[in-house]
Amino acid sequence: MKIIISPSKTQDLSKSDYLLDKEILYIKEHKKILAQLRKLSKTDIKRIMKIDNNLLNLTYNNIKNYNKLPTYNAFESFNGLVFKGLQKELYHENEYDYIQQKLIIIDAFYGILEPGTLIKPYRLDMKMNIGLNLYSLWKIDNYFKNEMVINLASNEFSKLINTSNLVNISFLQAKNGKFVNQATYSKQERGRFLNYLIINSIDSVSQMKEYKDNNYGYNKELSNINNIVFTRTN
Repeated sequence: MKIIISPSKTQDLSKSDYLLDKEILYIKEHKKILAQLRKLSKTDIKRIMKIDNNLLNLTYNNIKNYNKLPTYNAFESFNGLVFKGLQKELYHENEYDYIQQKLIIIDAFYGILEPGTLIKPYRLDMKMNIGLNLYSLWKIDNYFKNEMVINLASNEFSKLINTSNLVNISFLQAKNGKFVNQATYSKQERGRFLNYLIINSIDSVSQMKEYKDNNYGYNKELSNINNIVFTRTN
């Protein structure tokens, strides 16, 4: 079983003594993207990434000086909404063993990030038109061969994976008489759900269905073999 999540644009680059440092798995594709990014002017980057001022300067300089940048562990370095749901202060050897065995970050710049993969500061998502079709470039299905994949990633990243063993986890909220996906709430709850998996070393779908948190509960009627749906009414 593998659990996939998305990266976040926001990063707090760090390392952990619990993680084994890992090299980039798809180095050829990664270098191709880096070479393409280096062709872009600062004006191009501003337009494509919709950033300005200090963030633009930092992003541009990181691309130009990429080879000189220090490295950090992938899992420790993202701090978006999903990652804010993790209680890392409670994690020790057992939790990090689970993380290293189960967790994968699907990424636009690196393809596959194992928790200990050494990364450098960057900014890129699948929707940015940098002159390469990232969806055509990344061929990562073989990494998940014969694995059940628990999908906690956004559609932007999870659609890179084509397997019948994909189990989508959804968190829906009641609105105007029906259950809908509200992105911010869903991201927050995916992080809390991942934290539940890590803390409890969950390794089966049946155990996942027992999850109850923040007024969410398993909705049998909306779920099926490839979709586990949790809903809340308030």
